[in-house]
Amino acid sequence: MENFLDYLDQFRYMAGSLAMCILLCRHALPKREAFRTRLSISSLICFLLAFAYVPLSRWLRPVMEKAPIAIAPYWLMMSFALVGFVYVCYETTIAGALFRTMMAVLTENIAACLVRNLLVYTLFPDLPARNPLLYIVCMTAFYCLFYWAASRVLGTRIRSDEIARLTNERSAAGNFLFLYLAYTAMNATCKFVMEMLIVPLSRHADLLATYRYLQLYLVGSMLLLDVVMTVVLWSIYRRTALQAEKEIIVRLARERMNQYEFSRENIDMINRKTHDLKHQLQALAMATDDERRQQIEETSRAIGFYDAVVKTGNEALDVLLTEKSVYCANRNIRLSCMVHTKQLSRIRVVDLYTMLGNALDNAIESTERLSDPERKVISLSILDQGNMLYIELENYFDGVLDIRDGLPQTQKMNKLDHGYGIKSIRSIVQSYGGRLDIHTEGQIFYLEIIIP
Repeated sequence: MENFLDYLDQFRYMAGSLAMCILLCRHALPKREAFRTRLSISSLICFLLAFAYVPLSRWLRPVMEKAPIAIAPYWLMMSFALVGFVYVCYETTIAGALFRTMMAVLTENIAACLVRNLLVYTLFPDLPARNPLLYIVCMTAFYCLFYWAASRVLGTRIRSDEIARLTNERSAAGNFLFLYLAYTAMNATCKFVMEMLIVPLSRHADLLATYRYLQLYLVGSMLLLDVVMTVVLWSIYRRTALQAEKEIIVRLARERMNQYEFSRENIDMINRKTHDLKHQLQALAMATDDERRQQIEETSRAIGFYDAVVKTGNEALDVLLTEKSVYCANRNIRLSCMVHTKQLSRIRVVDLYTMLGNALDNAIESTERLSDPERKVISLSILDQGNMLYIELENYFDGVLDIRDGLPQTQKMNKLDHGYGIKSIRSIVQSYGGRLDIHTEGQIFYLEIIIP
């Protein structure tokens, strides 16, 4: 029975940590190729490392009594196996993997402190050995409820890979690594004190009161440590998210000012041309064909650039669409936009800019490769469908498009450094509980987004 409970405890820890990693990553990070294979192999490795603790700790027990750090290499290996799990299965940086792993481990340890250490081992210490089935049912029910609540609280707030946007990713990874090592060391020390120093006191009747007091004190200390570390990590994430949003807002303001100057200059040009035409109609009628054609082309060009300034009522969307419209106008690409919605305000500025910016960049890149001028057309529609926001982007393309797992595969030679745009779009859409659908009909590419 003791062996069974020991292995069950290791399974609880690893299954809980992996489950929380998946819950924190599923809507925030794109999955890597061959995700199911990566998930299966990396999960198996993590569970094998967890189960190895039982025989390893017994074998090292005599050594650990004299040198407690003898088990440290194991704890490091198992801790970094979880980091490797996130990094291997999801597309993120080392800093992003460390951040999400720490949040997952902290959540699991808070759950363990509450139900395993406080409720079971402190209040009902005989429950696991006396009624293991009830113990398993209670643990499973509590963990499922606790993880559901944690995913609702953390998963909805940590829904984008803000950590990957840090300017100095290497420095950020170093800071997270230090925090992770420090936390692992403190947590391992607490567990060692509990198992090697405090639990043996329970075997002596005259020390039972001291055992209970020390046990409660250590459990409370572990719980406080977990809560403090969670608050620290959340503060880092929130500060990073606010900084990323601030940078986007500053960029939008700068682009808005540039577009104001751009619009003013072109309006002045139109006014000058109109004034000249009004007073020189007779002279224009007598001008040569080349002179007349030059005047008409200059005026049409000014009007065309002025028409590129988009006004939808949403500042972020106005700036983005104007930027792309000007780019398309310079390359003889017709960008048609139809915006009729009141729901864009509930999407964060940084998410809206990233999502539509990536979608339009991909469409423009595909359209630029076309040789037929009649097919250089991009159509964007943003509409309300009941209570849902509906976005559709259409453009022509050449060649054969390979769509796997609902996503088109990049046609560039360096596939490792490209293809993240569409995955980023899907992650943002999923973070709002929406759906991304990509398909082709003939040589027309369709990207559809539905957000409830």
